[in-house]
Formats: sequence, structure tokens, C-alpha cells
Amino acid sequence: MKEFLKKDLTLKIFSIIFAIFLWFAINPVQTEHYTVPLNVINEESLKSQGLVLNSRNFNKYVVVDVRDKGDVLDNIKDTDFEVTLDLSKVKSVNDKVIALEPPVYLGRERINPKNIELKPKTITLDLARIEENPFIVQIETTGKLSAGYEIISKTAQPTTVSIQDIDTVVASVGSVKAFVDVTGLDRNLEIRKECKVYDKKGVEMRGLGKKLSVDIKIEVGKRVPVIPITQGTPADNYLEGEYSVKPNSILVTGDTDIMEKVNEVKTVPINIEKADKTLNTQVLLQIPDGLKLVSSSREVSVEVKIIPLDIRTYKFEPRDITLEGTVNDNTLAYEIVEPVSVVLKGKMEDMSNVTLNRLFAKVDVSGLKEGEHRIPLQVKLPANITQSGEAKVHVKITKVTAEENQNVQQDTR
Repeated sequence: MKEFLKKDLTLKIFSIIFAIFLWFAINPVQTEHYTVPLNVINEESLKSQGLVLNSRNFNKYVVVDVRDKGDVLDNIKDTDFEVTLDLSKVKSVNDKVIALEPPVYLGRERINPKNIELKPKTITLDLARIEENPFIVQIETTGKLSAGYEIISKTAQPTTVSIQDIDTVVASVGSVKAFVDVTGLDRNLEIRKECKVYDKKGVEMRGLGKKLSVDIKIEVGKRVPVIPITQGTPADNYLEGEYSVKPNSILVTGDTDIMEKVNEVKTVPINIEKADKTLNTQVLLQIPDGLKLVSSSREVSVEVKIIPLDIRTYKFEPRDITLEGTVNDNTLAYEIVEPVSVVLKGKMEDMSNVTLNRLFAKVDVSGLKEGEHRIPLQVKLPANITQSGEAKVHVKITKVTAEENQNVQQDTR
């Protein structure tokens, strides 16, 4: 009996071992890989330290290896695990390799934590510092203003804008500009404009300027010539000549409607009465009400040239003088008794072109009877030439006898 029992026990033990072996053969222990998305937390802690993720191109998934029996592994899904990247571990821009938190199993199976392995256990981050720098806003204008108008000033409010971004981006900023089209502008302009940001090579950094805008004010003025005004007459035999003004134009601004109508600004009258030499004087401008000068004095320097006239005497012989208004019946004879001198005056350059053969002289004897007469000489003068005094022609008119008249008629035939 003992032998039998002993044999039965051995059989039983063998059966148990065989059953265990058979179980493991049917349901073996194996390793399964699960792809788990990273759960990123405490990103705001980076901002509190002035840091930011320069790139989010790090691996967003990790692999969790689990070693267990097949039937257990079959009941586990990727979503049963949670792997956390805690960014609060970052203390400086140099903390680029961060250890991941151990995987947390959220499923229902009983798994020995020792059988769970995370790959990889760390994540390499691309970190950068956040910087904020102010930049002066440059106002750029395009187009042409209305004729005669100029820009007096252009200002932006605020004068600077702050750009906040990673240090390498901020360091590459070259300028911030706001563009305004001033085509046809003839009055002050206030407008709000979005800024554009350019790198140091002049290439626009799109996106940085979208949230940057400023209020722009452009003040314009109108440039008009200065016209000197004179009063009085120069001394005898002198003539008012050209003038020069310094500055010869000024910039005015003010009421838009008044500015539009003003095309020149005159000086206070300059007295040239009996002047016999060139005048150099300081004189005030007559600025219309509603306008003001821009960056210039109300006083200008004016030079008025007083030119001595060139005086010349021209002698007309009787043959050079034409008689007009004579009777046609040959009953009267006309004779210019003597030459006549005429005094002409004008600028030297004008007088140099005047010659006797270019002057036309005549006298009108209409209605005059027999006798001697003094008749004003009429001379057709070139432009800018005047006659000094009056020259009279001595004309002698005599009756023609019937016999003399007949002889004249025969001579005519």
C-alpha cells in the first residue's frame, strides 16, 4: 500500500508539474510594446522663468514595454498608460534633458511595476529665453503730396513698440516701420497704422507686426514764393530793376482753406522814392491771418536794383521824318526846316540795340494852314525805351501858285 501511495504521489507531483508546463506552453510570458502620448504639464512655469520651447518638434510619444502573460497583455491598451513630462523640472535654459515621470498604469490588470519599462526615459528639449526690447517706430511715406505741399513733421504715438519673443528672434530685428500713403495730401492727417517688422537684412518678419499698431500724425505745409512790394519812383534817369529775396520762398501752415488759396506771400512795401542806388534791406512779410511760418523768420532780406538809365540823343534829318496829313491838291508846299534831336533813355542792354534807322519818326500836319509851325515829333519806340521831354519839328507851309501847281503837275506827268 505504501508503495502504491508513494507511486501515486510521484504521479501527482509529475501531473502538477506537467500541468504547469502545459499552461505556460499555452499562455507564455512575453513582452508587449505600447505607444503612449506624452502628457505635458506645467508649461506656464517656463514663462515664469522667462523661457519658452523654441521648438515643439521633440518626440510626442514614448514606448512602454510590459512583460507578462499573453492573456494579460491582450487586455492592455495604449491608453491604459499615462507618461508625464513635467516642465516644472526646467530651472534654466541649460536644462535641456528632462527625465520623464514613471509610467502610470490606469487599466484593470494586475501588473508588477517591475515588469513595466519606459523607453526613452528622458526627453531633449529645445529651450530659449524670452526677451522683450523696445524699438523706435520709423514712419515711411509713399506717394506725392499735392503740388507745393511739404511734410513738416511725422510722429507716432507711442514712439516705440515692444517686441517679445525668443532671444534669437528679438536679436535679429533690425527695424519697425509704419507706412502711410500721402498721395494728393494737402492737409494734416491722423491715422492708425499697423507696423511691419524687418530683420537686419531688410526682410520682413511676418507675424511679428500683426499686434503692433501706432497712431500717426502727419503735419503738412505749403511752400510759396516771397514777392517784394515796392512803392515810390526812383530818382530821375534811374529805373527800378530786378530784385532778389533771401529766402525766396517760405513754408506756411495753418487753416486748410486759407492755405489752399495762398499762392504767394508779399513783403511790407519797400520805399524806393528818389532812390539812385541799389537798396539792400530787411523787410517783414505780410502773413495772412490763419497761417503761420514754419522754421523761418518773418523778416527776409531783399535787394532791389536801382539802374541808371542809358541816355542817348538821336538826330533826325528832315529826310528821316515822315509827314502825315498833307493835302492832296498840291495847293500847299511842306518843308521841314531843320533837323530835330530826340533824347531816349532805357536800360543799357536795351539801348544798345537802338539805331536811327530802326526808329520811325513822323509829324502830323493835318489841318495846318500856310505859315510856320512847331509840331511834336512822334517816334515809334522799341519796348522798354522812353523819350525824355518833347521834341518839336519846325514845319514851314507855303501856298503854291497856279503856275507852280501846273508845273508840278507837268513834272508829275
